[in-house]
Amino acid sequence: MMKIKIITTLCLILGLSFFYGQKLEFKDKNFEKAVLENFDLNKNGILELSEAGMVTNLFLVQKGITSTEDLHFFKNVKMIILDDNMINNIALNNLDQLELFSCTGCKISSFKAENLKNLSALYLDNNLLEDISLNGIPKIDQLTLSLNQLKTIDLTQFIALRKLNVEHNKLQKIDISGNPALQTLNVMGNKIKETDIKKGIKTDVTIFGAGE
Repeated sequence: MMKIKIITTLCLILGLSFFYGQKLEFKDKNFEKAVLENFDLNKNGILELSEAGMVTNLFLVQKGITSTEDLHFFKNVKMIILDDNMINNIALNNLDQLELFSCTGCKISSFKAENLKNLSALYLDNNLLEDISLNGIPKIDQLTLSLNQLKTIDLTQFIALRKLNVEHNKLQKIDISGNPALQTLNVMGNKIKETDIKKGIKTDVTIFGAGE
């Protein structure tokens, strides 16, 4: 009986040691280098699962990052800023704590976000986006997509959206009738007139850049 208890205890210790000492295998080595500089708390040259779990802010500007696949290691991250990297495709999902994501000037051509239940601010200015897929983001409050190549955008799901900036795209019409919380809309640099903007019952939205 005593032997069984000892073996069980040893297994538990070994299991915990594996969890806390588990090395994460990064696909993007520049991403790995950047996070090691800030979050390798025990200075052993590797980022462990327990260390990644403690990260709440990722500020990784101009780090030569080309992929966001490694973000899934950071389950508790609330803010991610990846401005001025070179990331062609981004897919974000199931980061339950994420509140703010920014990737401006990253040459993004494809962006997809799903099941980000706490995301409230998304900044994707100055990229190459022709379309964008956003689903399961109920709390989005600020959406900035200026300086892209967007021709259409579906805003129907964003009930909480207050600020929308889509200046300098290729939009010819926009429907904000399903965005009752919207306060400001910037469509400057698009070929949009006031009559091309479909509004709902709420008409006190401040609109910038619409033609007569």
